[in-house]
Amino acid sequence: MSKKERSRQSAIWGLKCPACRQGNLFKPVNKFLDLFEMHDNCPNCEQKYEIEIGFYWGAMYVAYALSSAVAMGSTLLFMFVFDLSMMTSFVLMFLLVMLLSPSIFRLARSIWLHAFVNKKE
Repeated sequence: MSKKERSRQSAIWGLKCPACRQGNLFKPVNKFLDLFEMHDNCPNCEQKYEIEIGFYWGAMYVAYALSSAVAMGSTLLFMFVFDLSMMTSFVLMFLLVMLLSPSIFRLARSIWLHAFVNKKE
């Protein structure tokens, strides 16, 4: 494995193209709404990112699972480790999930795309 090659997990977490593992999935961020803008194709290898119309609907299920894990984990952490009240824990969990929602959105799309596109040899 050459020094430049990324593992699949590294490409998923790094939001990189599943085919070449080098190009970015998302456009550069200049303002808040740019967090949700994806390239149409990989800037490096031209892999098409939207395989078919509605392709990313399935990524909503991945985002739901990720946000549920964050919500449940943080609530339990706040309640049982930090010994906060249930209401305080829920408020903090809600704020945490809202704060992480752009990152969860991006990660869910990366996971979904990597599930369907293999690395080019």
